[in-house]
Order: sequence, then C-alpha cells, then structure tokens
Amino acid sequence: MKLKHGVKRSTVKGNIWFFAALLFLGLLLAANSHAGTDENHGVSFSMGESWRGVISPGGSLYPIYIANPIRPTMAFNRVAVSDSDIAEAGDTRYTLRLGGRVNLVRAHPAGEPDRGFQADVEAAFLGQFDADHSLDNIGWDGIWGLALTWANGTGLAAKLATQHDSSHVGDEYAERTGRKRINYTRAEVVFGLSLAFLTKWRMYGEAGYAYDRRNVELQEPWRLEGGLEFEDARRLWKGRLGYYAAIDVTAYEESDWHSDITIQTGLLLPVTGLVRTYRFGLEYRDGRSIIGEFFQDTETYWALGLWVDW
Repeated sequence: MKLKHGVKRSTVKGNIWFFAALLFLGLLLAANSHAGTDENHGVSFSMGESWRGVISPGGSLYPIYIANPIRPTMAFNRVAVSDSDIAEAGDTRYTLRLGGRVNLVRAHPAGEPDRGFQADVEAAFLGQFDADHSLDNIGWDGIWGLALTWANGTGLAAKLATQHDSSHVGDEYAERTGRKRINYTRAEVVFGLSLAFLTKWRMYGEAGYAYDRRNVELQEPWRLEGGLEFEDARRLWKGRLGYYAAIDVTAYEESDWHSDITIQTGLLLPVTGLVRTYRFGLEYRDGRSIIGEFFQDTETYWALGLWVDW
C-alpha cells in the first residue's frame, strides 16, 4: 500500500459542472417518471418495418447492482461503524445519495420490447455526515456515467459504459483534522455482463479500466466486480410487496486487490406507474471507504435505511 500525501483541492469549475449535470439529471428523472403510456412507458416511434424506438422507455435493459454502495440512486442511511481507519471520524453517521439512472432511448425489434439496445445516463451525489461531530461532512463523491446496453430478452444483458468519480474531503472535517485532499478522481471504461436465471436470481460481473486517474502515484487502473442477487417483488401483501437479498464483491488494483464485500437485504415496494422501486433494508459492508478520498482506509459498518431506484 502506498503512502498518503496531500495535494491541492479541485477547482470550483469541476464542481460546477458536476452539480449542473446533477440538476439536469433531476429534470430528466422528473420527465422520465411521468412518461407516456405505451408498452415501455415512453414515446414510441418507427425505425422501419421491423424495429421500434422508444424515447424515455422507463425501464432498464441492464439492471442496477442492488448491493453496490456507490451506484447512483436516491438513499438515506443511518450507519453504525464498528471498525474504521478514517482518523477522528465518528462511529455514527448518515449516508446521503441524491441521483439515479435515466433511460434515454431504446431500439428494439417490433413486438419484443425487452430485446435490443438502450442508452442510459446516471449521476449522483454521495456524501457521509458524522453524527458524532455535529453532522460534519466527512467527504463526498460526484458520480456520473453513460452506458450503452443490450439484452436478448431472456435474461442475458451486456453494457459498455464510462463512469466518472470525483471525490472530495468535507470542509468541516478538513478544518477539524487538517486532512488534505489527495485529488481522487477516477474515470473508467467499463464492460459488464448480467445473467438472470431461475426466475428470481441474477448474477453479474464487470471489469473497469481507469483511463483518467488524477493521482497516478496512488491510483491504479484496474477494477473487478461481481455479485449475486435474489428478488421476489410480488411475494407479500397480495402482490404489493416483496423481498430481496444481494451481495456485491469489488476489488481494485489500487487497493492491492483486497475484496470489498457489501451485503444488502430487506423489503421492496415496486411502483410501476412511476417506474421506481422503494427498498427498505439493512446493509453490511467490510472494505475500503465508499468515499474515494479515503480509499486507503478500510471500514466495517451496518446501515439501515431507504433506497429509491429509478
């Protein structure tokens, strides 16, 4: 493991671009959740005799990774940390996520809306706040990405994407501890595969290669991720409520390939008309900090909260 050192803070210009993108995403989410009423909840148009196009389809060909703790979503968690290497950070925290995925456009064979290709965009603010120190912001990440996805309609899906993560040290935490920013910024090209099987199960795997690393002395290019999920969305309350369980394992070259394990389970409430799912669950994580600036620090925690998947 390489030694930590401080570098200058990122420019205000970069933060402005991120928040502008987040605002744009919010507007798209609002439009997406009130899309049209055709078979894909979007605006359909012809692409010739055998293909159809859908603007704002309201669904994904490549599913989200439920237990991935840095995926763009809306969430509020109360976190109990049992072990942490982050200096002078409290054991009780709140994690806030603001963002999600927007389905832009889909092309599919006529009469087969679950097959074809789709373009998506996603972005989120991910921040941790220290309840033991007046809710000081420990750090936050600005995350966004673009993806081209494909599905065969019977459970197999693939994605080719770019993902960007720019991380920051919280002002209050930096003032209290003297912690300097290491300029953790990571932009990756990603290839992923997903396979649904036995109706309610899914497994996935992906590899990411960072083509832009702002701290090349500490960061390395490769990342691997895999996971397994079970989801029964209509099992309880006469089909209105379900339950789920998921595990995600990620390993970074820059973390000497140590495994970061996240497990999440709970109840889910699908809201079809608004194209979103509410998850009430419990999460366990053992691995590097979810805030990129503290990637050299490992933590173990339990989190209870709400996740809203768009």
